[in-house]
Amino acid sequence: MQAFGSLSRDIQQYIYDKGWPSLTRIQNAAIKQVANTDHNLILSAPTASGKTEAAFIPALNSVEDWETGLKVLYISPLKALINDQFQRISELSEYLDIPITRWHGEVSQAQKKKVVNQPKGILLITPESIEGMLVNRPGEAQHLFKGVEWIIIDELHSFLGTERGIHLQSLLQRISQFMQAPRFIAMSATLNKKDFGYAKAFFGSHRDTDILVDRDKNDLLITIDYTSREAGPFVARESLAAIYQYSKTETMLIFPNSRNRVEEITHKLDKMAKKENAPIRYFAHHSSVDKLLREEVEFFAKNNEDQLFTITCTSTLELGIDIGSVDSVVQYGSPPSTSSLSQRLGRSGRRSHQSILHIVEDDSWEMLQTYAALDLLERGELDATEMIETPYNALAHQVMAILFQKVSIPMTQLLQLNKTFPVWRAIPDADLTLLIDYLVEKDFIEIMDDEAIVGLEGERLLRSRDFYALFFTTSDFSVHYQHERIGSLPFTPDIQIESKILLAGRVWIVKDIDVKAKRIMVEMTKEGRPPKFISDEGFVSNEVRENMEKLMRTEEYLNLNNDKITRDFDFLKSALYYDDGNYWYEDNQTNIGVVTFRGTKFNIALLLLIKSIAAEGEKYQLHDKHSLITGPDIKRMVERLAGGDVSLDNVVTYLEKNEKAIEELTAHQKFMQLVPTCLKIKWILNNFFSV
Repeated sequence: MQAFGSLSRDIQQYIYDKGWPSLTRIQNAAIKQVANTDHNLILSAPTASGKTEAAFIPALNSVEDWETGLKVLYISPLKALINDQFQRISELSEYLDIPITRWHGEVSQAQKKKVVNQPKGILLITPESIEGMLVNRPGEAQHLFKGVEWIIIDELHSFLGTERGIHLQSLLQRISQFMQAPRFIAMSATLNKKDFGYAKAFFGSHRDTDILVDRDKNDLLITIDYTSREAGPFVARESLAAIYQYSKTETMLIFPNSRNRVEEITHKLDKMAKKENAPIRYFAHHSSVDKLLREEVEFFAKNNEDQLFTITCTSTLELGIDIGSVDSVVQYGSPPSTSSLSQRLGRSGRRSHQSILHIVEDDSWEMLQTYAALDLLERGELDATEMIETPYNALAHQVMAILFQKVSIPMTQLLQLNKTFPVWRAIPDADLTLLIDYLVEKDFIEIMDDEAIVGLEGERLLRSRDFYALFFTTSDFSVHYQHERIGSLPFTPDIQIESKILLAGRVWIVKDIDVKAKRIMVEMTKEGRPPKFISDEGFVSNEVRENMEKLMRTEEYLNLNNDKITRDFDFLKSALYYDDGNYWYEDNQTNIGVVTFRGTKFNIALLLLIKSIAAEGEKYQLHDKHSLITGPDIKRMVERLAGGDVSLDNVVTYLEKNEKAIEELTAHQKFMQLVPTCLKIKWILNNFFSV
């Protein structure tokens, strides 16, 4: 059966009027699979392969009756992506004469009320908005979702292995109870074969799930600008000069991994261009830049026809927000994973079908890590996703959310959540009981006649605007210039009246600080420094680190034919010595450390094992950038570990005596205040020692 011939005449007319020369491979395959099976689908294909249409066209084509309710629910991780897809699908929906509605904080209540009163067509929404509806208007949610036949999930890879993904799984299973066995389609730009099982199980559906993979990719042009220098706090002048030269002829995205570097690079490039009167626009894009300013940057990039521009960004631009076509991507500082590098590369070459990667580096270890990630990418070996085991915090949040939704639940039913919802099946009965008992003890839940209801602390929790999301939103001080909000900053001792800061690529001087209102007033000035942001760096994957060791051992870096890289990698290799299965490093002060060449999670687990048997007063440290653990008599400690002179019981005892260590290891998991200490410790063991 020809895919095009199986489509409705309205969709065929849309394709003809759009001037498509043909359907893409992933579109052909998706249309046939939807028509010939009743399975769910996951579409894994590179950026600009037509994935959006490959998901929507077969789903819309299969709907027979558009008059009996909402039929297609599209879920996105980002409001900006919803806005992009709304523009992209609106024209197709007009051909089919069906409404398409956006649902997020910037959409008017009138539009939301219209689709609730008369559910029809397509709805585009975020997970957090679904949660808000279930908690606050459960009757409306049931009425709205009951006719849904298709659920489309965008950027599936961004949900796998995250608490937000677990939250979405729970939401899908909660709303699916209102529906008649909906079918799912998910889209992903990057998916490791090892993740196929996790991806297929994501929907919690009784249907089979098929994965369609399009392995086509753009041609890749790589340049390397490597400056050998002593490590310092700022980007090397030679690196900035190299980036600036590229920005004079190409539209670019620069990924330097941290907000500090984003601000520094943007500001310095802008100064260089102004000095030469070069007509280039430079922008900073990260989560602490105000949302409206970020959207202005995205709009400019998408609609710019001929002016050169460069956006320096964090992972905020890794996902598929449509910013048009950029010529090239600059990687400064090493990516934490091959998947991350692949996502970044996918942002360039949409029109030319040639991706350009400029590697600009001035640190030898970062250069090795970048090379290791690139080597894996060119061999098609993406990192496997590290899944979250026993997500007690997400479960606790969903216990409270379901209570808010239903008002009261019999205790017998509450204690069966791990049987009712597939997402919680890995949680043992005893752990679920411990968790609920703790929520009762802390007054998040109250028991009345064997019915669970929301307790006093639970009511306080719901009143928080932050309740609906499983990811942290910033609680930093907002920064304002006149009547414009510039962004937000962590309030550190460095921020004082008359201090200068860099934010949104500009220099500001602090004129007033309102601590109660968490507000900083600034004016424009010159010469500042980037504020210190925390938690910028991602966990480095095992695959990248292990490949670093392989490249060093086999000296494959000689293939780069770069004298500076060869010299510095030779030096890195000479600084290590291999003994009894381990790599060791000794500095000028005769401090010895073990270099593991393993991922961040492994290194944290190893450090915990060492600390659990260390004598009081002995200090051991992890320098994860170099995969290095140092401390007194480290060789003896590693020998003890190898000899089996430690167990997880030692780690449990250590954590029970060190509440601060527990807090540090769970700090980035939201709603851990709902979890008892014993389960926090179990979460640490399950998630750090599984590697």
